[in-house]
Amino acid sequence: MSVKYRRLRDALLMALIALCVFALVGSQIYLGLHGSESTQDAVLYTCKESLNFTGVFVRDETVIYSQYIGDGVMNYSVGDGSRLSKDSVIARIYDDGTQIYNRYRIERLSEELENLERAQDPGTTDYAQPEFIDKQVAESYKNLLLNLTEGNLGDVYDDSLEMLKLMNIYNVASNIESGYAGRIETLQSKLEGLNAALKEPIATITSTDAGYFTSEVDGYESELSIETIGDMTVERIKDIIAHPNKTTESYNNAVGKVFDGYSWKLVGVIDVADRFFVNEDLQFSMDSSENYHTVHVDSITPTGNGNEAIIVLGCDELDAELASVRVADVELTFVEETGIRAPRSAIRFVDGEKGVYVMVGEKLEFKKLDVIYEGDDYVLSTNTSDGEYLNLYDRIVIDPISTESVPRDEE
Repeated sequence: MSVKYRRLRDALLMALIALCVFALVGSQIYLGLHGSESTQDAVLYTCKESLNFTGVFVRDETVIYSQYIGDGVMNYSVGDGSRLSKDSVIARIYDDGTQIYNRYRIERLSEELENLERAQDPGTTDYAQPEFIDKQVAESYKNLLLNLTEGNLGDVYDDSLEMLKLMNIYNVASNIESGYAGRIETLQSKLEGLNAALKEPIATITSTDAGYFTSEVDGYESELSIETIGDMTVERIKDIIAHPNKTTESYNNAVGKVFDGYSWKLVGVIDVADRFFVNEDLQFSMDSSENYHTVHVDSITPTGNGNEAIIVLGCDELDAELASVRVADVELTFVEETGIRAPRSAIRFVDGEKGVYVMVGEKLEFKKLDVIYEGDDYVLSTNTSDGEYLNLYDRIVIDPISTESVPRDEE
């Protein structure tokens, strides 16, 4: 073999090897760039079908007045949404704010005094195990931080009081403190001085009827009632929404209002003439609150103006926010499901079972779907650890055109 021929042969072999290398590298680059288009990770997804609108709350309400409001400072004895019996004390009027502050101080100092007396009571400390109390302190501290983080400021004081009580008991039970005689004596002296400075209220305001109370009045109390809901027009509803408060000077002596029972209605104008969800029980929430309530769709009445309709909701649940508001932006939820999302294009049927193919290494494996919701281009499957079903973070093959030509695990 001539030298020239050997050189030609070697050149051809090198060219062939280089071509193979380039083809391998190119295919890997292509798969890296385009592989994500043919697969999709299975992730949790929450779908929600809901209706948002602005509504008007309607209840049977009675305004409570007092002629003494302008004579001093009023201090409420009950909170919004509180249940009242007939002749219950709603508020007291004092000649100045000092009387209200002194009563607040007496309440707080009395709570501290009670905690300290309990902490050094032998009936408490002789049987308290420091290790157990220490765990309770840690748990109380976690609750305090959680409520601070979530903005539940109403619970923060109770949490701090509970933690202080436990820490005082722990200190005595573990002999860190012998007692709190000095602090107790100081508290008792302060309480004696505050009690001596107390004066009787100028007036005490009581309820004339049993019911539920809120301090908020808006001027619609005598105009809106459950009985007159059927007379409310679109124009009337929109006018109330545009002017949610119409109090006048006649309300200057108003203390608040009382309404019978927990029941209330919500009336609004929606752009949905379809009545398919009338008589359904649905989830309801206000934009201004994190609370959810179950409401009944009493009626949906088309107005004849396109898809416009008047909706009436009814509910027998009450909290302070519901009790005090007249107009609110609300959300009515029909469906809310959370599951593992799978694209419709990936769904296949194997032996009558609906499922998808997922990549396991270099093979395809069929995973069944337990469908809990169907969207336009996806479905939600139950989040389960069962290996026969689609699991979280499985790699779904979006469009497996020919599964027979692709290696897969034996079923």
